[in-house]
Amino acid sequence: MKHPLFFQSALAAVIILTVGCGRYSGSGSVQVSPPEQVNLTASDNGQKITLFAGQELVIQLAGNPSTGYTWEAKDLDAGMFQQVGEAVFASSNPNLVGSGGSLTLTFRVLKTGPAALTLVYHRPWETNVAPLQTFSITATVK
Repeated sequence: MKHPLFFQSALAAVIILTVGCGRYSGSGSVQVSPPEQVNLTASDNGQKITLFAGQELVIQLAGNPSTGYTWEAKDLDAGMFQQVGEAVFASSNPNLVGSGGSLTLTFRVLKTGPAALTLVYHRPWETNVAPLQTFSITATVK
């Protein structure tokens, strides 16, 4: 072999990258950790998803709080999900007072098992009025 030092260096780099970029199980395979955050939008409504305990679930939906409407969790299972802070609004046109945009809600996934999460877009003080929109997911938490 003409360049044994190059070959040894390349092999060492591959081994370091393989072991360093994931958890090496010792069986010749690498286990990659799940992402710390899962991002969902309106297109994910009604989907079945897989989550992992400890992840943050970030849901971004269209909304306009200046109309009195907001997105809120409906019957939140506090054993499965913990809301992190309040819904955060980002205007699609900051120069126009009252413009719509998006509301982002963040939840921490607490434990394993089956879970459902439903959000409603409503005026919180209107108790006997159906929400304008609903967003829901069904999750398997590992």
